[in-house]
Amino acid sequence: MRADAVLPLLRGAFGRPYVWRETCPSTQELARGMPEGGVAACEEQTAGRGRRGRTWTSPRGAGLLFSLSLRPRTPPDRLPPLTLVVADAVAEAAWPRAAVRWPNDVVVGGSKLAGILAEVRDGAVVVGIGLNANHTADDLPADARVAPTSLRLLHGEPVDRAALLADVLEAVEARYRAFERDGFSGLARDDLRGRRVRLAGGAEGRSDGVDAQGRLVVAGVPHTAAEVAAVDVSRS
Repeated sequence: MRADAVLPLLRGAFGRPYVWRETCPSTQELARGMPEGGVAACEEQTAGRGRRGRTWTSPRGAGLLFSLSLRPRTPPDRLPPLTLVVADAVAEAAWPRAAVRWPNDVVVGGSKLAGILAEVRDGAVVVGIGLNANHTADDLPADARVAPTSLRLLHGEPVDRAALLADVLEAVEARYRAFERDGFSGLARDDLRGRRVRLAGGAEGRSDGVDAQGRLVVAGVPHTAAEVAAVDVSRS
């Protein structure tokens, strides 16, 4: 994941400048203040976090851990779907059958492959991406709320994380440019649409997908990510 391995593989504007650390508390903080397209990556985070302050841990050198700096022209009130835009791109780049599970996960067959964390501060957005790349079964937490998987387990062999990062950045840049130009056009890879779900707090019903504001619509009622702590998918 060093710059000399990543930079020659980049095919767009995203990824420049590129900052790499062996260890850092969080790539989210490392990426703050970078120009649009700047990326901060590391081998290990000591204070990685996910949605709602949850801890994100990954063994040193196993995951694809990075944050991307964005400075969108899109007004702040229209930015909530940006997490889904990035998640769609990550799913596309990572695995043919990967899908987005609202509000911020990438899953394969119901198992979590990646998580996205977008934070807005002073008009800028820092998007953190944690993707399980070369984790073995023993590396993955057995007590996770959503069972995890990794590209190594899916492929049956280790993957090239530098090439994976280049693929992800290319896909994210294309979808981000479209979002800035045309707004949110919906999820291309929606894991929940048409399925029966239960939201933390009691709401339950068939998912109608996400609306133009990025809200999950369940039984005709839209819900924001801020309102929902967790989503469970019915096995029936």
